Amino acid sequence: MDEIEKARFVDALSHAAKLLELAQAHVQRARSQCSGELYERVDLIAKRTFELKVKSDWMRYAALGKIHVDAANDRVGSDRRVRVDRRIVGMQKMLLAVA
Repeated sequence: MDEIEKARFVDALSHAAKLLELAQAHVQRARSQCSGELYERVDLIAKRTFELKVKSDWMRYAALGKIHVDAANDRVGSDRRVRVDRRIVGMQKMLLAVA
């Protein structure tokens, strides 16, 4: 990927992260307004938007060379206790260390 492509890629991921942040806020608001079975489904959507936000930030930092792709947590699957992809925790820790 040349520098122009990388700049476009990073810009697109940055924009996606902003949109995901807005989506997270709206989904969390919706979650606070519902109950029962709908709450569980909206809660799952909230977790997935969080995962997408972390992944997009992680890919942006990787493209900028701030973190290395092979340094990610290599566990596969989801954490059944909170139904969050285990790799997300590792990715988030790396992002917090860089930021």
